[in-house]
Amino acid sequence: MILTLGAFDGFHRGHQKLLDRARLLAQGVGEKWAVVTFSPHPQAVLSGAPHFFLFTEDERDLIARFLGVPNLVKIDFSRWLAELAPEDFMNYLAQKLDVSGIVVGDDFRYGQARSGDVEQLVDSCRRRHWRVAVLPQLYHGDQIVSSTLVRQKVSGGDVAGASELLGYPFFVSGVVIPGDRRGRSLGFPTANLSVPQGKILPDRGVYVSGVLVDGIWWPGALNVGYNPTFEGRRSIRFEVHLPGFEGDLYGRNLFVFILARIREEMRFERAEDLIAQMTQDVSTASSTWRRNGKEMEGAFNRWHQILMKHT
Repeated sequence: MILTLGAFDGFHRGHQKLLDRARLLAQGVGEKWAVVTFSPHPQAVLSGAPHFFLFTEDERDLIARFLGVPNLVKIDFSRWLAELAPEDFMNYLAQKLDVSGIVVGDDFRYGQARSGDVEQLVDSCRRRHWRVAVLPQLYHGDQIVSSTLVRQKVSGGDVAGASELLGYPFFVSGVVIPGDRRGRSLGFPTANLSVPQGKILPDRGVYVSGVLVDGIWWPGALNVGYNPTFEGRRSIRFEVHLPGFEGDLYGRNLFVFILARIREEMRFERAEDLIAQMTQDVSTASSTWRRNGKEMEGAFNRWHQILMKHT
């Protein structure tokens, strides 16, 4: 089996080059191929500090399906595994899986203290008579495409830029929970999502989004923030208004695909001013979704198939 190895937080365009090479290499020799990743993310174990991730493991599983990965292998990551010498790690991999080849990026590191580099990897593979391919890092303009860069884009509110690096829209999944119902009183009912701890969120503001409900894509005006117009302390909210939707979403798991930022979070002196701004935001969200939805119709049809099977 041909393997491509990595943490793969997000399966961005650079990662997708590795998938393509593993797929082609496997087809050329008539073998299967797989993505091998780690659970939990190595940084969550090694850093000793909270690790903010682009996608949950369940979300990564869905992305792998979206990208056509036939086999996703998750290796339990522990300090024991982290402390293996590079060659011992390769022995562990050989014992665990039927390996015939490995595909990695040229920045790949493995083994104790990340002491193993691609030169050692290539040497080890050749001694084992495994095929090996090392790909250069992918550039977007003058920047290397990386999970770190994607996280920076998302946390800064540039979700459109993040989507360019990912090759698909950044999204958040979560269960709809009761909120304070203030949106309903203003004429804009929202679905308030409980977001998994550690999941990175866009900077505070209002965003264009798309949400699949019962097989239908709905445009969404997404708000991420603290609702500063109203008094009182509250945790950050991730809530989306679906124009025209009528129904009860409590307890349901929604996937919110975030396409573009409309504006930053603002504080209004009067509720009437907030309502006027929200009316404009909803109009912008709906028109942008219609325009972008046509451009990304093929991708969203694929997401439709995957999410319908998932739910």
